[in-house]
Amino acid sequence: MYGMFQGVVENRNDPEKLGRVKVRCLGFHTANKQELPTEDLPWCHPIQPITSAAMNGIGSTPLGPVEGTWVVGFFRDSEHQKPYFFGTIGGVPQTPATPDIGFSDPNGTYPLPEFLGEPSTNRLARNDGEDTIVNSKIEGIETVLVPNGSFTFIPLMEPTSEYDAQYPFNHVYQSESGHVFEVDDTPGAERISRNHRTGTFEEIHPNGERVMKIVNNNYTAVAGNDTLYVKGDVSVVCEGNLRLRVDGDAYIETQGKVDHQVVGSYTLNASGPIEINSGNGIKMLAPRIDLN
Repeated sequence: MYGMFQGVVENRNDPEKLGRVKVRCLGFHTANKQELPTEDLPWCHPIQPITSAAMNGIGSTPLGPVEGTWVVGFFRDSEHQKPYFFGTIGGVPQTPATPDIGFSDPNGTYPLPEFLGEPSTNRLARNDGEDTIVNSKIEGIETVLVPNGSFTFIPLMEPTSEYDAQYPFNHVYQSESGHVFEVDDTPGAERISRNHRTGTFEEIHPNGERVMKIVNNNYTAVAGNDTLYVKGDVSVVCEGNLRLRVDGDAYIETQGKVDHQVVGSYTLNASGPIEINSGNGIKMLAPRIDLN
């Protein structure tokens, strides 16, 4: 090694797609972009963790820093043209980006204005739910009517999030566009939460309850067998059309009674014989129709 450095990422668009970035290094580079433009900075290689093979795409991709990120690394050569970085440095950003000056995001994006003056640690990890997925989950809670027997319905509200993270127990990963993954070890509020930026999410609560919400279409394909076992009740509400196709035989067994109400017409077609067996009689009621 020929010198440790701290510096700021000014470009991450590596033409070789190796995860390299261009870093302006304190004590080695000037802040004057007229004297040293960003494009003249050497490419800085990322040092990957031992959990990543750094071979043939095995392991995690070496991507993470954005323009404006502070990093720490070292030079491999005495001419300071072969830098490597092995970590990022958080802090409390106080000023917005100044694209015309070095040691700042040349795109003028980071740090985002709404995050100035607060720690760079994710808000969800700091138990600061303001303007996060916690708010969007609360605002998006829905209530539906589910069958309650004898053709009656009761309201069922979507369970609320059990978020109650305390620092330093919530481990959060958030992408630039807003995808969020949480593994929360807060005592008494342990959760796993996976959230898409559109609002689709899956959350496992401290008691093992799982809540899944899909804001658009859903598609599931099973190439083998599938089994669903439920010890409690099952409610299915479909506000559109319901289509069910079985290419083989269908067997339905009910230990209790069956109430089937059809508001519209009812059609039953069978290519083969129809057999109805009753152990206690059959009663059919219909209004009289005058055929004359």
